[in-house]
Amino acid sequence: MSAAYSRRQETIRQHREEPATRPVTRAGTRAITRQVSRPVTRQVSRPVTRPVNRQNRSRNTAKPQLRVVQPVTRSKFSKVTLVIVTLASLFGFIVIFQTVIAEQQLRLDKVSTDVRLARQHYNELRQQRAELRAPDYLRAQAIMLGMWPGSGAKFEEIPAEVVTMVLASTGEMDDSIALPRNSDELVLESTGSAP
Repeated sequence: MSAAYSRRQETIRQHREEPATRPVTRAGTRAITRQVSRPVTRQVSRPVTRPVNRQNRSRNTAKPQLRVVQPVTRSKFSKVTLVIVTLASLFGFIVIFQTVIAEQQLRLDKVSTDVRLARQHYNELRQQRAELRAPDYLRAQAIMLGMWPGSGAKFEEIPAEVVTMVLASTGEMDDSIALPRNSDELVLESTGSAP
């Protein structure tokens, strides 16, 4: 073996046996020195042979570039855990959603029942009102109170002095107030029929 080859093998052995130290700095922190606990190896794709020319000799005698490799970090949660949490959240959301829908349906049913009962009560009140305004019912109630239909009409003469006093006091009044309507017009107006 040649001397250069044996020196190269010696250098490689030294690098494998000594742990590599290198300062690692982070932004805004002080330098931290780490030691690599595993040996630095380099894979060779071809068998090591004796150097043939100077370029290969100089390349083989140069120190290999060493770098600090960041340790492999494992995530806190695995993918299976993430899927289980997602499914549990989805099922919880579905249960809550169904509960809210059921509550709203119960409220809607209660409101529908209240509306139906209110309409029924309104119809009952309309029927009672119609019965109370019926002429036969009014006649029966009047008789119970001691009222009887009038047997005839009697007109009284108003003295002329009273007429002049009324005309003098209502001279400056509006005609709709000073000249009241007769009873026929009032009856037609109260029944809703036009004259």
